[in-house]
Amino acid sequence: MGHFGVFIPILALSIPIIAIVLGHKQKIQKDKIREMELQKELLELEVEKQNGMIKLLEAENKKLDKTIYE
Repeated sequence: MGHFGVFIPILALSIPIIAIVLGHKQKIQKDKIREMELQKELLELEVEKQNGMIKLLEAENKKLDKTIYE
């Protein structure tokens, strides 16, 4: 019975510590997910920007073709 007298308080103290650690890990995971979402948004915007540049270059190319072939 002497062992249980020491074990129960240690168990009681470790539960909040485990909860804090798990909560912290969950927050870190959420932060990483948010960071990845933001990186994805940035990449999507970069793709849109590149598509816009392609359209501008195509329009410029058509103008030059028209000028050359007239």
